[in-house]
Amino acid sequence: MYNITGRKNAQGVGPYKMSLIFRTFPAFVWLIAAALILPSPAFARTSPSNPFPQVIPYRYGISLDIPRDTLLLNAFSAYENWLNNYVAEEGGPDREYRVHRGPLYDYETISEGIGWGMLIAVLMENGKNPTKKYFDGFWMYYRRNMNGSGLMSWKVSRTGQALEKDSSTDADQNVAMALMFADRQWGSAGKINYLAEARRLIGNIMRHEIEARSYVIKPTSGWGGSATTNPSAYSPAYYKTWLKYDDKWSRVVENSEQMYSLFYHRYNTGLYPDWCTATGDKTQLSYDYTYNACLTPLKIGLDFLWNGEGDRYLKRLSNWIIDKCDNNPEAIADGYTIDGVAIGQYSNAAFIGPLCVAAMVSEEYKPWLNKLYNYLVQMKTGEKGGYYSDTIRLISLIIVSGHMPDLWKTSEGENHWLWVFKRGHGSN
Repeated sequence: MYNITGRKNAQGVGPYKMSLIFRTFPAFVWLIAAALILPSPAFARTSPSNPFPQVIPYRYGISLDIPRDTLLLNAFSAYENWLNNYVAEEGGPDREYRVHRGPLYDYETISEGIGWGMLIAVLMENGKNPTKKYFDGFWMYYRRNMNGSGLMSWKVSRTGQALEKDSSTDADQNVAMALMFADRQWGSAGKINYLAEARRLIGNIMRHEIEARSYVIKPTSGWGGSATTNPSAYSPAYYKTWLKYDDKWSRVVENSEQMYSLFYHRYNTGLYPDWCTATGDKTQLSYDYTYNACLTPLKIGLDFLWNGEGDRYLKRLSNWIIDKCDNNPEAIADGYTIDGVAIGQYSNAAFIGPLCVAAMVSEEYKPWLNKLYNYLVQMKTGEKGGYYSDTIRLISLIIVSGHMPDLWKTSEGENHWLWVFKRGHGSN
């Protein structure tokens, strides 16, 4: 077990011996073992159906010109680093885990960290490196801190007191998708019915975090909508999977496309603001591309990798940033106006990682993708306020190395990956 600082306590030993095991066996052994495990979601499983490293390729996009073993080791190293730095048990009952924000924020937890943590845990499981206990612990922590809408209070102190009881839409969406993945990974017949919990949570998101009648995404359950929305909270890849439960998600997909298209036609940068109205206009909040908006390329990129959508937006952004930084990733700033003026002063993995995902759109960007990836891998982690950048760095490395396929589209011959509402959105 690990205490709040990530160091081993007196009663436990460190659970992360995977790096040694990973280096002991050649990659083909892992690939064969993974391929032989067939999904069977009707039963609870102790062994994962889709162990890391994933053998399911993305339907769209390119891969890096870097050896697979190197990609896997870099992703796993980032995972170990993140786990040691940001996962703790303090603040909840036995067997609960949480992702904290480090000393700069008094080790508090926000629901965003639980959402990313659940996705990371379900994707990194492979039996030799068991992550199910972390996944279940994150989910129990989420459940214990639910508000009256059945969504997690977005900020909780290190000792377990809710500091902000409203929800965070982006976090809740990641949790719901992670629960769906967990059903494919471990089945839903155990102590936690992952699929039932996912369906319940998706329903709560639709009821409380999607504006009625307009289907605009609210940033929280308590405020926002057409007057104030957050483009980085739009996750169209998820919504196309959730159509199997509620076809109203097609309206949310259409709003996502409308949002992306508005800025595509107004600006030649491919950038999006932190906040805007549903018609793309300014609000009283930041209209720049900073620490909210930097996630938008990752969301569009994931939609492309899963569904082949949004390539024109990704190409616009990649073309602009390559020119802006003179083909040098180290020159990418941590903030721009949406018409392209640099306002940031630092280099941050929360910006580099999503741009990596965006660059997977086409072979023409492969040299740029390789440069971005190599820079992302060597970026320093574990800083006092590094929770956000280190978390986005890790999820980006997982995606870019090929390990975040839509497990619902690729298992058991399911065909609901066909986007029945597809009308050429984002494809040029």
